Amino acid sequence: MIPVEGRISSSFFEPRPMSNPGAHIHGAIDIGASQGASIVAPEAGVAFAWCAFRPEEGLVWPSPISVNGARMPFSNYFNDMYGSIIVLRSKDDHRTHVIAHSFPNQLFNTRIYQGIQYIEEQQVKRFPIHANYTPPLAVKRGEMIGYVGNAGYSTGPHIHWEIHHGWKWERWEERINPEGWT
Repeated sequence: MIPVEGRISSSFFEPRPMSNPGAHIHGAIDIGASQGASIVAPEAGVAFAWCAFRPEEGLVWPSPISVNGARMPFSNYFNDMYGSIIVLRSKDDHRTHVIAHSFPNQLFNTRIYQGIQYIEEQQVKRFPIHANYTPPLAVKRGEMIGYVGNAGYSTGPHIHWEIHHGWKWERWEERINPEGWT
């Protein structure tokens, strides 16, 4: 099941220009949809919302962090690039879906997720890097988990959808191509 009805606007292997010289390969697909459209779980699992903030580009968490009781391999998906993200770990733990570009206020509300938690980078105080996230929510395939936004490096309302094997971040060439799910 695809997370949102719409048109694929960027393919999985598409070269993408970046602010840095050169290009990288898009390890996801983008699906254009109306802003505010419902995003649904492509499979059963556990979902949570994540929005991390940093004062300037290039900063990353200096050490691994724990979110919802587990080491968070997707902690460096920052609001300035990805907007708020939805992380869905499949029920069988074989896949992790990352769905990006929602606005924080679309996800951090009581219509979907209950409660907001906060974490701050501990080595340097006064908000060098911090994040809001929700407790995990068990979801069924097709259940609403968010809303389409236009946050981060986005040129219009859409979702950025990537699928990783297990609970780990992978380079684009190791990821599962979401086009096989459409």
